[in-house]
Amino acid sequence: MKSKSSWILIALLALVAGSWAGVQIINRAPAVKAVYYQPAKVLADFTLVRDQSEFTKKDLLGRWSLVFIGYTFCPDICPTTLADLNRIYPQLKANPAKADVQVVFLSVDPNRDTPKNLTEYTHYFNSEFVGVTAAHEVLFPLTRALGMVYSIVEEGTEGAYLVDHSASIALLNPEGKLQAVFRPEFEPGSIPAVDMDQLVSDFYVISNR
Repeated sequence: MKSKSSWILIALLALVAGSWAGVQIINRAPAVKAVYYQPAKVLADFTLVRDQSEFTKKDLLGRWSLVFIGYTFCPDICPTTLADLNRIYPQLKANPAKADVQVVFLSVDPNRDTPKNLTEYTHYFNSEFVGVTAAHEVLFPLTRALGMVYSIVEEGTEGAYLVDHSASIALLNPEGKLQAVFRPEFEPGSIPAVDMDQLVSDFYVISNR
């Protein structure tokens, strides 16, 4: 039979082990509602275009990036999401970790969205937002890697068409890796939209790890 001191020692070891295990669980899966990747997913190299310059993985380094796909002719999801991101942008920049943040709007309609038009469009919502695009052979693998999809719906007169696309927002960490994806909420009769307050809350947890 074990002595009283032995049981006390075992209890203390169990407490320490339990505490350590708890820390490991928190490290592996922070309490967020976003789809969280641990380890973060490495993205293949890419080259996008923006007004007056290129945009590559180097432009992701050293800051957190929120990436949203769409197009300037979008009638609902894109302007709503960009307006919402502008609303919470001060909160994102004021994160507890004091980490730098950027918002990147990736157009999946390169036939109509020129780099200059994209800059004008994104700056309408916020002068710090970045607008980029590329040819479809670059866009297709990149959007898939970000956990998003899009397809062009041909309809109406020549040159007039809609683009179906994801309403999610990807979060890339300061190493340029995919860390999380914020999925939109779907309600009948409403535009699919990410819960921005939840996004801010999740971002604080993730960026402060």
